[in-house]
Amino acid sequence: MTVRHPLIAKFFSLSLIFFIGGCVLFKEERTFSKSGLTITFRSLNALDDVQNIRFRYPIIVSEANIRNHLLSLYYQDIVSPRQPRSVFSPSVGSKLAPLFKTVLKKVKPGKYLHFVYQASRGLTEGQVFVTAKKIHWRFFKINGVVYSNDPLRIRKPTWQLVRVSGQSYQKLRTGGFEKTIKNRLIANINLPTPKNKYPPRSKRKSVLRK
Repeated sequence: MTVRHPLIAKFFSLSLIFFIGGCVLFKEERTFSKSGLTITFRSLNALDDVQNIRFRYPIIVSEANIRNHLLSLYYQDIVSPRQPRSVFSPSVGSKLAPLFKTVLKKVKPGKYLHFVYQASRGLTEGQVFVTAKKIHWRFFKINGVVYSNDPLRIRKPTWQLVRVSGQSYQKLRTGGFEKTIKNRLIANINLPTPKNKYPPRSKRKSVLRK
């Protein structure tokens, strides 16, 4: 019996540690939900390739500026490119802008926002965080379609984000090679009010070449 007691005590101690750790993780994942938008406050440890990024807190961005960002997000089919389409319609952008503004102010140091928006066309999912002069937008799914851009075409490519003035793709360097990630945009924190439609063809070529 004297041999078993230490083992039992150790077992219960480890169980207690895992239970407390699980409770802490659950507590940290605060969630905000309204008007089809669900936002979760997540740890920066869940992000990749952000070791040298300086995050900005508190995040104070005007509702008008957030709306400009939302309405400046475009995507396009990869295999059969067509006219780029808005990620968020004008009505949806106007509805979500005040919600993002409110929640961004609540982001504490060490956190970023993971968001999911449920619309009639399907689920749109992504991440957003802010640095000194930039807002980073990352999308995994748009209108129910998961992002895929496999250069080997093992998995059929789907869509990619399309830049406008003031936006650039994130670029990763691996083993001396630079890779452009086309579901991640880095945008100037202050964006002008976008036009109702994507830039005309004459201007579009210069934007796509940037």
